[in-house]
Amino acid sequence: MKRFYECTFIVNPGLDDAQIESTVKMAEDTITKNGGEIVNIEHVGRRRLAYPISKKHNGFYVSIEFESEGRIIEKVERFLTLDENVMRFLTVHLDPRELDAKRNRIALAAQDRGKDQNGRSPKEEKKEEKKEAAPQTESKDAEKKEEAKADEEKKDEEKKD
Repeated sequence: MKRFYECTFIVNPGLDDAQIESTVKMAEDTITKNGGEIVNIEHVGRRRLAYPISKKHNGFYVSIEFESEGRIIEKVERFLTLDENVMRFLTVHLDPRELDAKRNRIALAAQDRGKDQNGRSPKEEKKEEKKEAAPQTESKDAEKKEEAKADEEKKDEEKKD
């Protein structure tokens, strides 16, 4: 009988994004090759650790929800143990009702924060509009600086004469 599991692991933050993605992809492959079906992958991102692990204070958190037979848990955990990029991991069994409740809480929290379907708030959209408008102001600033330099050069030439 297949059951739901959630495996959360912390990847070394010193790696670049491609290496982190490679580690996550290998974890996914380990699950799928052994008969598991991935339900959801959440890249939580870089977070500060509660306590240092191997003299590191930050880590890149990844959470994978999957459905599988219990026997592949050992294989997944063995992979995570042997992978030197993974600092810590935890695999827990999820009750399907808890999984649905968790998804509902996340959806409600997103609505309460005023985010749209893409997870963007109106403030974020305004920031994007400002970023798009910023290059125009930067070019105007550059033009003003050039004009000021030209004026200074003219004044210097007049003083010399």
